[in-house]
Parts: sequence; C-alpha cells; structure tokens
Amino acid sequence: MEAECDPISRVMGGCNERTTIYEWVWDTSFETPRLQLDNRNLEVKFHPGYSIGTAAIRGNKMMSKGRHHYWEVKMITPVYGTDVMVGVGTKKADLTSTTDSFCSLLGRDNESWGYSYRGYIQHSGQFKEYTACFKQGSIVGVHLDTWRGTLQFFLDRKPLGIAFTGLRGMELYPMVCSTAAKSRMKVTYSCSMPASLQMECLSILRPVQKAYLNTAFPGLKYLSQSIFAEILQKTNVRKLSETAITDVLA
Repeated sequence: MEAECDPISRVMGGCNERTTIYEWVWDTSFETPRLQLDNRNLEVKFHPGYSIGTAAIRGNKMMSKGRHHYWEVKMITPVYGTDVMVGVGTKKADLTSTTDSFCSLLGRDNESWGYSYRGYIQHSGQFKEYTACFKQGSIVGVHLDTWRGTLQFFLDRKPLGIAFTGLRGMELYPMVCSTAAKSRMKVTYSCSMPASLQMECLSILRPVQKAYLNTAFPGLKYLSQSIFAEILQKTNVRKLSETAITDVLA
C-alpha cells in the first residue's frame, strides 16, 4: 500500500524519493459500531458516540520473524480516561471481551504487551513504571526486533528504552486500545528490514563515517539511510548514557 511521503517519514529518513510504503493497516474484521476505520484503514476512531467499555484492534499482518519492525501511531485527539494503549500481541490475545468494561487491555493477559498513556507498561497483568506519558499530538513509535525478541517504544522519536524482552519466535501483531469516547489515532509510518550484522555495525558509525561509506560503497545506501540505522543508533546512545549514569552513581 503506497501513499505520499509524509513529513514524519522524511524526518526519520524512511522515504524513498516519492512514496512511503505502509506494510500493514488496521484489520477491518475488528470494525464495529464502537470502532470505525478511515483514511485507507490507517486511522481508527474509538467509541464514536459514547464509551461504555474498552475497544481494541490489531494490524492485518503478523510481524515477520528475523526482522526489525518499526511503526508510528499519532494521537489525533485528546488522550484521557481509564486507558489508551499501544503495543503488540499474539493472535490469541483477547480483544473483544471487554467492550462493556473499562480496563487496561493490552498486557492484561500473557498474550499481549502494552504501553499506557499514563507512562507504564503491562504484561500478564503486571504493571511496571516505564518513562514518559503521551497525549494529544504525541507520536508513539514502536520498534520490535524479532531477532533479539525485544520491544522498545519511542515518544516523538526519542527512545524510551527496552520495555520487554523474551519475544523471539513469537507471532505478533501491532495493537492499540482505548476507553476514551471519540478518541482517534493514526498509523503514520510502518516498515521493516531483515536483521543483519551490517545493520548493527552501521548503527554505531558517526555521520562522517556513514558519508564515507555512502561514497565508497553506494550499494550500502539502502542500509545507512534506512530508518533503522537511526533507530538503532539512538538506542545505542541511550544505552551508553544509562551506563554512564550508573557508573557515576556507583
């Protein structure tokens, strides 16, 4: 599915010259009067009238194994209420039994993993403080490394740190949920790339080194200019920063 290259993708370096490819959209089989899709199934509107429970939806494609997956979800309307969450889950995740009750759905069982707008993460019913809260206008990024089995969230393109591990080999889908009436969110970007040693190496290079490689080895441009080179580099910088802080405190 193709669309014009949006500003978010240009900033992240994920566009080719003319188009952005959305690798998946929201699954229309979950559409009900309480959950409506729009804008080529990239945008979801929860509880169009009023809310009496929790509505959720997943992507229409499973995240392929052995790849880096990254997508961004923009909060179009105010974020409030019991919970609004972004995350992943297996095909067994129960997304339909809470339509008449308010809850933090993603991560409520052991089949899903969620990040709440309140700033915590959840899995198997266990809450854990994470980092920042998100709100209207926020862009929540999700990086799923199916090779290492890690899940990390970004807020306005800043890494928040690894949220979950142990996901290697699992068949996972992107998911979102909301209890807030008339709340809307939209997938603004989704892409993937095979996990490789080349990508890991490129992620630790400085800009001048990347520029040299692009000139000396033009065939590597598709890697060095990939969105994942920036994502992994930001992650490595965060890890180094956290290590330095730990060393100082010690």
